[in-house]
Amino acid sequence: MPQQVQQDPSSKIWSYLQSKLGTSSAKPSGLAVGYLRTYLTGVDPLVDGDWPAIGRRFDHLATTNIDPNIITAEDLLSVSFLSVSVPPRAAWAILTSRSTAITKKLAQIPDNVSIDNPKCCLDMYQADSPSQELWDLLRRDENGKLWDMGATKISKVMACKRPLLVPIQDRVVMTELDATDAEYWRMWWQAMHLRENSKPVVADFARELQERVPEAEKLSLLRTLDIVIWMHGTHRS
Repeated sequence: MPQQVQQDPSSKIWSYLQSKLGTSSAKPSGLAVGYLRTYLTGVDPLVDGDWPAIGRRFDHLATTNIDPNIITAEDLLSVSFLSVSVPPRAAWAILTSRSTAITKKLAQIPDNVSIDNPKCCLDMYQADSPSQELWDLLRRDENGKLWDMGATKISKVMACKRPLLVPIQDRVVMTELDATDAEYWRMWWQAMHLRENSKPVVADFARELQERVPEAEKLSLLRTLDIVIWMHGTHRS
């Protein structure tokens, strides 16, 4: 039996975009553009009336906080627009007793560097990085016990504060990409640094989507792609 060759994680994302949401010239398809426009405007041209989901409100609230190093009640509220809720005990601790520790970690994570930037190295996502340490702070209480903050909730809170760097680990998107929690950060970092003919193809795909949908102008590249992949996964199912 021939040995199965494991696909490079970054190639998974690029292959998905090309085959599901792209054209023969590796540009975003009309379907992808339509997904993004519907999500951000709330208007679905295929039905009579507004599109009911309100995930776009996450992006509205997540961009209003003037201090990028403090998680506020408004930030935690924004996560609820993505169909999850931060448990009350965890929410209160994040806002009070754990606030100082969280702010210190956020201060060590740049808020003005995008995942596709050459200055963003893979070390920023490794086990001993401030990003991983912040993840651990959000995952467990002061006694080290789990408190119903899984990967989806944590990533949405972190993406609220660092949208340029942290991909949301939504189960729909992860299923579409055949991804695991353990590889997710590395997978997206590699994809955003993937180059073909000297061009950052995945990042350019996201930028072109933004150019074709004005409402996406202020979104991060990660969030832009997250939306169209999620839309495709939910509409197909």
